Amino acid sequence: MKKRITRKTSIALIAGLALLTAAGCSSSDPNSNSSSNQNEQGSNGNSTKGEATITLGRVVGSDNQFKNGESIEDNVHTRWAKERFGINFKVDWTVGTGEAYSTRLRLLLNSNDKLPDVFTLSDPTLENQVVDSGKVMSIDEAFDKYASPRIKELYAQYPEIWNTVTYDGKHYGLPTFNANSSFSVLWIRQDWLDKLGLKAPKTIEEMETVMDAFVNKDPDGNGVKDTIGLSVSLKKGVSAVKDTYMVSSDFIFGKKAVPTYWTEAEDGTLQYGSIQQTVKQGLAKLSEWMSKGYLDKDAGVQDEAKAAESFVQGKSGMVFGPTWMATFPFNADMKFDYVPVPIPAGVDGNMGFGSEPQSSVRFYFNKDFKYMEAFFNYLDAIMGPGFYDPESELANGWAEGYDYVMVNGEPVYDHDKIPGGWIDVKKYSIYGNDIQTPKKELEVMAKLGQDVKPETPYEKYFSARPKKWADAAAVLQTYIDDAAVYDQFTGPPTKTMAQKGELLRKMENETFLKIIYGQESPDSFDSFVKKWKSSGGDEITKEVNDWYQAVKK
Repeated sequence: MKKRITRKTSIALIAGLALLTAAGCSSSDPNSNSSSNQNEQGSNGNSTKGEATITLGRVVGSDNQFKNGESIEDNVHTRWAKERFGINFKVDWTVGTGEAYSTRLRLLLNSNDKLPDVFTLSDPTLENQVVDSGKVMSIDEAFDKYASPRIKELYAQYPEIWNTVTYDGKHYGLPTFNANSSFSVLWIRQDWLDKLGLKAPKTIEEMETVMDAFVNKDPDGNGVKDTIGLSVSLKKGVSAVKDTYMVSSDFIFGKKAVPTYWTEAEDGTLQYGSIQQTVKQGLAKLSEWMSKGYLDKDAGVQDEAKAAESFVQGKSGMVFGPTWMATFPFNADMKFDYVPVPIPAGVDGNMGFGSEPQSSVRFYFNKDFKYMEAFFNYLDAIMGPGFYDPESELANGWAEGYDYVMVNGEPVYDHDKIPGGWIDVKKYSIYGNDIQTPKKELEVMAKLGQDVKPETPYEKYFSARPKKWADAAAVLQTYIDDAAVYDQFTGPPTKTMAQKGELLRKMENETFLKIIYGQESPDSFDSFVKKWKSSGGDEITKEVNDWYQAVKK
C-alpha cells in the first residue's frame, strides 16, 4: 500500500504551486479557447492539437431528463464542451445508481479492462484500492501546469483537503469541495414566544425554560396538552450530517466533542467524540428532556422527514437543522410565524455542530489519460458558478432554453416559460452536478437575508428562494466559523474499523438510546466507553492517530 504524504511535504508542494500561480500561467487562462492554443501531446499528459476525447462511465438515473432528442453523450452541454474546449465526451457505459457505478468501477479495477479516462469516487476504501492498483496517475504535474490561478488559490487556502488523495509524496486525485453553507440554525415558533412572553434561547438553560413553556402552557391555545418542545430524529444517531440531514440534536453537545467526529484533543492527538465526557452530559440532558415530555416520545424510531412533521404541522416549537429547510420540508401551508435564530450554546458552554466534510467526491484519472490541459480548462469553466463569478459564461445558467430563458435582457427561470420544459443541464456535466466552493453560497444568501438588493446573476437567481432561507443564511454566517466542527479523520477506514467498526457503532447507538429513554442511567455511558475501548476502540484510536501524525509531519 502506498504511504500517505506528510503534511509538511503537502504544504511545501502547495506553496510551490502558489508561487507558480503568482508568476502567471498563461496556459491556464480560463478565457482562452483551448482548441486554438493547445500544444503537441507529450508523454507527461500535455494536451494535443485539435480535439480531446475523454471517456467516461456515467450514472443516468430518473433525475436525468432530456429533450430535443438528446442523450447523456450528445446534448447541449457536451456540444458546448466540444465547441469551447475541443472535448469529445465518450460514454463507455452507463448505470442507473451510484451504487452500481461503484460496483462497475470495482469490477474494472479487478480485471484487465480499461478504467474511464476520468471518473469520480466518494468511497475512501475504493479510492485507496484504485491508487494501489497503479491504474491512475499522479496529478501534481498537470495541476502545476494547467490548473487556473483561481483553482490553485482555492486549493492553497484549504491544504488539508488533499489528505484523502495523497500517497508517497504525490496527489493521486483531485478533491472537489462542498459548499459548507447550510448547517445549522435553530428554527423556532416566534408566535409562541410572543404569546408566552419569551425570547429565543441562547443557552441550554434558557432553552429548557422555553421548551417547558411550549409543552405546558398551551401555546397553540387549543386547551389540550399536545405540543412538543423540540423535534429531533434519533433513529440513526444524534449527529447532524453523519446520521441525519436535518432534525438532529448534536448542538446540545457543544463544540469540544461531537458524537462520531474525530477532533483534535489538547495534546494534539485525535479523539473520538462519542466517548468524551461532554457527550455523557449531553445524553443526560436529552434523557431529562425526554422524561419531561419536551421531545417526541417516538423520536427514536422516526427518520428525519417524519420527525420534522411535528414542526411543519404546528405541533412543535423548535427544530434544529440546515438553512435550506425553508424550502423543504417547510412549505407555504405553514401559516404560523417561525424564524431562524442562532443555535444555543451546548453543555460545554460553546456553540457547536457537526459540519459536512470539506470534500465528498474526488476526480481520478486513468494513468494513460493525455488531455489534462483540456480537462483543467473545462473544469475552470464549469466551476464558474461555484466561484459565483458574474463574468462566467454560465452565470445566468447552464444553457439558455434549458434551465433559463432571456426576456428583455434578463434571465428568467420560470419553468413554465422555458420551451419544451426545464432541464437540469448541470447533470450532463462531467461531474453530474455543480462544483461548489466553501461558503460562497452562504455569502450570497446572507446578503439577501440582509435585504441587499440583488445585482449579480447569482443574487437574482437566489432571490427566488424563500426569504426565510436567506434570513437563515444571514443568521448562520454570524457564527459558522466559530461553531462548525469538522471530522479530522478523512482517510480510508483503518484495519480495525473495517473489522469491528460496525459492531462498535451499533453498541454506541443502542447505549445512547437507552440512556435517552431512561432505560439506563447516564452512568452507563462510562461502562460503554470502557467496552468500546477494549472491543477495538483503542486499536482504532491508535490507527487513526498513526494516520494523523503522518499527515501532520
